[in-house]
Amino acid sequence: MAMVLLAGGFLLPAQDNEKKEEDLKNPHEGKAEAVEAGRKQFLNSCSGCHGPNAEGGRGPRLLKSGVVRGSSNRQLFTLIKDGVKGSDMPPTKAPDEKIWEMVSFVKNLNAPAYEANASGNAESGGKLFHGKAGCAGCHAIAGKGGVIGPDLTNAGMSRSYANLRESLLQPSERPSEGYLGVTVTLRDGKKISGIAKNNTNYSIQVMDRQSKLYLLNKLEVSEIVFKKSSLMPEDFGKRLSKAEIDDVLAYVSRQVERVPVPGGEAGAKEQ
Repeated sequence: MAMVLLAGGFLLPAQDNEKKEEDLKNPHEGKAEAVEAGRKQFLNSCSGCHGPNAEGGRGPRLLKSGVVRGSSNRQLFTLIKDGVKGSDMPPTKAPDEKIWEMVSFVKNLNAPAYEANASGNAESGGKLFHGKAGCAGCHAIAGKGGVIGPDLTNAGMSRSYANLRESLLQPSERPSEGYLGVTVTLRDGKKISGIAKNNTNYSIQVMDRQSKLYLLNKLEVSEIVFKKSSLMPEDFGKRLSKAEIDDVLAYVSRQVERVPVPGGEAGAKEQ
């Protein structure tokens, strides 16, 4: 098979249009332990080029990659096993079982969170989300909860598991668009902090943590300071145990507006 260059510099084996080969079945498909094993291998062998979170570096980005999402098991397996001649991507001497674990990890990175292998307990995660973790104070699900953070009603389909995990543990790495933190100081000295919902040359709208919306004329404002970091707390990794983190992520991963039906249309989710 020939090698073709796809978007992002990602090289994949091309399939013969006249002789399309049947895709290989991943023997570890659907196994959370295989994804975790693949993650450890990735950190040891691949992160030097592709980044510790698969965000890219010398090698292409594998996280949120349309190329990876559109690749077959056969293509990914062949790429990892044989490498890419003439590039920095070397072949691997790992046994096929280990290669399949890495395929599981890379696929899992790009699957919608609902379809990914979430190892936590969703029921326990729901109690944490609405209780101890305090997530519902800022995030709404199906109209229940706060609005200062992104709505998570369809998080299971709109985000990958890796993205949800990063948002929980490293929220300032890639803050959500439309939720930029801001502090506005008025000419009378009053300060209003929250998220900027709209900002023009003439006015700015700010929603505070109590969901109160302020429409401010720029003539009333003496200073506007935008936060470079996310409003999301940065200490969930310390406040919650590993098991609790997994449970919260499992719960958020299950949030979809319509449940995907294999081979058919999505069905409405029961509330």
